[in-house]
Amino acid sequence: MLTTSPTSPTTAPTVRGGNILSMLSAMGAFRPMGERILQDHGIAFVSPDAWYDLASYALALRTIATRMGANTLFMIGKEIPNHIDLPPGLDRFEVVVGSFGPAFAMNHRGAGAGGITYEVTGDWTGRIVSATPYPCDFDRSVITGFFEKLLGARMRVAHDAFGPCKKRGDATCLHIVSRASAS
Repeated sequence: MLTTSPTSPTTAPTVRGGNILSMLSAMGAFRPMGERILQDHGIAFVSPDAWYDLASYALALRTIATRMGANTLFMIGKEIPNHIDLPPGLDRFEVVVGSFGPAFAMNHRGAGAGGITYEVTGDWTGRIVSATPYPCDFDRSVITGFFEKLLGARMRVAHDAFGPCKKRGDATCLHIVSRASAS
């Protein structure tokens, strides 16, 4: 396993430390468990502007989902937009729905735009396909967090029942995004 720290260079895809610190922040009282899981996957001494092995981080998130549940993973993902660099001008649905690939590219190296594509399908509706190495519940929660933070909008983000899904072994997940009805 590749051990990464802020000082160990790597040519494999990497993730900015701010992403990892947002995970730890979202874990609250369970942060020490998150730090142990990261260490088990070779990630230690996390600094916000340092770079860490992306595959190791994705495996750590899967371990969190297994040990602590999908709800914990979802809460972690929703925090990501509060701790990462974001492209400017994210103030309308059609701009935010298209921002996930550029935001991924800004916070990862060697992984392009994460295989993220999108389509606006109507007012406040769209489709986002993600080929990131992250678990699909994490992707779904990051999408939810973006809309909540940037637009103050409550969104419904769901898998297309007939589309691809990483949980079923597919390389991508298809997320259907729509504004949640007021309750």
